[in-house]
Amino acid sequence: MTSTCDILFTLLRNGLYADREPEMIPELTVDEWEGLLEEAGRQTVTGTVYHGLSRLGSSYPLPSEVLFRFVAEANRIEVESRQKEQVAWNEFQRLKGEGFHPVVMKGPAVACFYPAPMLRESGDIDIYLRDEEFRKLCDSLEGTYRLSDGSVHYDRRGVDFDLHDKYFDLHLPAERLPEVPSPYATLLMLSAHILKHASGPGVGLRQFCDMAVACEKLSFDPAVLLETYRKAGLWKWSILLHAFLRKYLGLKDIFEGTLPTADPSPLLRIVLEGGNFGHHGPRREKVLGTDIRQRKIDTALRYVRRLPFSLKYAPRETFRYLGELIRGNLRREATTEPQ
Repeated sequence: MTSTCDILFTLLRNGLYADREPEMIPELTVDEWEGLLEEAGRQTVTGTVYHGLSRLGSSYPLPSEVLFRFVAEANRIEVESRQKEQVAWNEFQRLKGEGFHPVVMKGPAVACFYPAPMLRESGDIDIYLRDEEFRKLCDSLEGTYRLSDGSVHYDRRGVDFDLHDKYFDLHLPAERLPEVPSPYATLLMLSAHILKHASGPGVGLRQFCDMAVACEKLSFDPAVLLETYRKAGLWKWSILLHAFLRKYLGLKDIFEGTLPTADPSPLLRIVLEGGNFGHHGPRREKVLGTDIRQRKIDTALRYVRRLPFSLKYAPRETFRYLGELIRGNLRREATTEPQ
């Protein structure tokens, strides 16, 4: 790992844990800062990095042109986050008023755990509804389209919403899954979401930051969480994931040494290779401007290329993901690859 990435992780740790003394970083050149800013953007963690940097105080020697770029990006992220928060709140109130019981998923579900929530860069707003409510709402909405993972996309005032009838990116009977909502459901949902993208399209640091702050802030019994991982068939994956969170993002050992040790470098390579959802990988950037067929072929090939990794850590889910991808891409209404 390069020194720039070392410093990126240091600033992320500073930005994730407000109750810890900030770690100092060496003075960087303007070119080194440009490289760090570029990588933070690829990983969609610029706001959290900025917050971590701000904790070093005004005495830290930051070039003025770098400071201006950080401030501009942080302001942009905060404005967008506040807009999305307001639109999402209005949409949730509307749904509840119509008798629905929406549950927020993924990043928006844990943004409040960040020391600076508005600096967490957000994407789509993911909503979970149980089967009957999911179908009823989909039938009532206009301007929707179905993604190849089965979720349904719609827009509200320029904010993207994704409706899901599955809370977990897992293919298991209900008795092997925790109750929704609960801390165990949230942590398993975040873990499985990272696994799905690490096994194919790619995954960035924002999703790992979400998992880290959720582990830090939620109240749960570590023994019950480990049993949740076992029931879900994600034991090997969980060992790797938590090794990554401890080594690079400074998560405390919540299991007090009961998990075996692991080398998280295979996961780090996936993160650095493509950034946020793999969008910045060299192969992916070449096909993003092409037609939907080429993008779908590229998505499928990425799952194939990751088979040595995914079969090692989650073989059962790997075959399920591939089957889901094939079925989804055969649907006429599927107009984009899963995100």
